[in-house]
Amino acid sequence: MLVAYGYFGTFVISLLGNVVPFLPVPYLIPIFLLSQVLEPFFVGITVGIGASLGKCVSYLIGRGGRAVLNEKKKKELECFGNLLGKYGVIAVYLFSSLPLPDDIIVMPFGIIKYNFKRFFMALLLGKLTLGMIVAYAAKYSFEYANIFIGRGDSLLTIAVSVAFMLLMTWVIYKIDWIEATEYIEKNGVVAYIKFIISKRSKS
Repeated sequence: MLVAYGYFGTFVISLLGNVVPFLPVPYLIPIFLLSQVLEPFFVGITVGIGASLGKCVSYLIGRGGRAVLNEKKKKELECFGNLLGKYGVIAVYLFSSLPLPDDIIVMPFGIIKYNFKRFFMALLLGKLTLGMIVAYAAKYSFEYANIFIGRGDSLLTIAVSVAFMLLMTWVIYKIDWIEATEYIEKNGVVAYIKFIISKRSKS
């Protein structure tokens, strides 16, 4: 039945499978099955586009959360976004191309108002990578493709993902990123981490 919808079906499945934050839907299972009868290259493309568009919802939710922040904190978070630079792109790519709970970084990236073009390009490349791996693995029956499918039915996984995202958001909110940016530019990241640890131990 799914085969009748072809590549449009793989696009819609991937879109819906990523649109709800922290609700792991095992959308790669039908993708895996469809890839055995459809051309894997085009399956990978539709999966990448659909999954990326769906995941943008998490980014927008995070960005909308900025409305409750005061102006000082918004400026600090913008400094943090600038500080991430190219490393933010790497983080988004890695989390989106591997079977990792990528909402834990996607929403905080929205909160810090990370450059959307950079974010989306890294996200798209990551989801395209994941889609291609699953599609070609299905086509050529690689047993280890199950690593990328995931079952998505564990409440513990959801709880841990949400908890980790909240922790990251709390850390991002608590740090004075204007001070952090200035300190890192002068002394480096390692020195700043040591500074924070010593600052916390004294307080």
